[in-house]
Amino acid sequence: MGAVFKLALDAVFPLLALMTVGYICRRVGFITKDAVSTINRIIFRLFLSVLIFYNLYSNDFTSFIDYKLIIYIPVTVILVIIGSFLIVPKIEKDRMQEPVIIQAIFRGNLVFVGMPVMEAVAGKKYLGLMALAITLTIIVYNVASVIVFEALRKGKPDYKKMLRGIAVNPLIHGAAVGVIFTFCHIPIPDLALGVIRQMSQVATPMMLVMLGAGFSFAATGKYTKQIFLTSFARLVLVPAILVPAAILLGFNNYEIIVVFATMCAPTAVNTFTISQQMGGDGELAAQIVAYCSVISIVTIFLWIVVLHNYIPLL
Repeated sequence: MGAVFKLALDAVFPLLALMTVGYICRRVGFITKDAVSTINRIIFRLFLSVLIFYNLYSNDFTSFIDYKLIIYIPVTVILVIIGSFLIVPKIEKDRMQEPVIIQAIFRGNLVFVGMPVMEAVAGKKYLGLMALAITLTIIVYNVASVIVFEALRKGKPDYKKMLRGIAVNPLIHGAAVGVIFTFCHIPIPDLALGVIRQMSQVATPMMLVMLGAGFSFAATGKYTKQIFLTSFARLVLVPAILVPAAILLGFNNYEIIVVFATMCAPTAVNTFTISQQMGGDGELAAQIVAYCSVISIVTIFLWIVVLHNYIPLL
């Protein structure tokens, strides 16, 4: 049991430490609000796409992938979306808050938190599998976010905008190039691959620091119910249903960990921006991101402890 607690601590402590560094830097003025936005934009548009590409290229997922996985994760995300769409409006009546809560439940922070958890638990070897899962899930996320916001405000979904958003997503670009290079076995000179590797190593620590720097805990009181509902659904209910389902379906250990890392991740940071741009309650979205990210440190630790009996790697 001591080894399990050590593994759980090893997985979550770097997340907590780096987010704390970012939060402190923001509070003491080392990082400004504008700097957070600028650096996050650089990370998202450059370093994360390089990270996705490198994980696919350096870890040949074609040798160990079970195609059930690339069906399971997007399908289960869609089921979470449908379930949230049916249940949340019965609990929350504010039309500006309904889509914010639904999106926060189904849209996890796969790159900022899910991928570091996968690396901490299973090492770098299977990060290519995680990168592929992230790519497929991001497509579902982008389409679903537009549909949910448009449907709940009784608008007509802008499919052109939806497709354009997917087409220009840097993570999709990095994944597409990575898949092509991997399947076609295109060699990259060692000198260039070294630069790509160094760029990929920048992404994870920097995005966790920026995640902490972006936390804001203002106006918590008026959103207590919504924060609790969303955090419980995202961090407890979703993994409690979908990880055991993957075990029962016979996925191997590494694929179960991909499912775990995908489903246990807290609400994605960009839900705040999407909520603002699409007429949702942006203030609520910001609170959910902050609290869900902090609470996930505890829930991820506890999930690792609980699941170690069922997944030998844990």
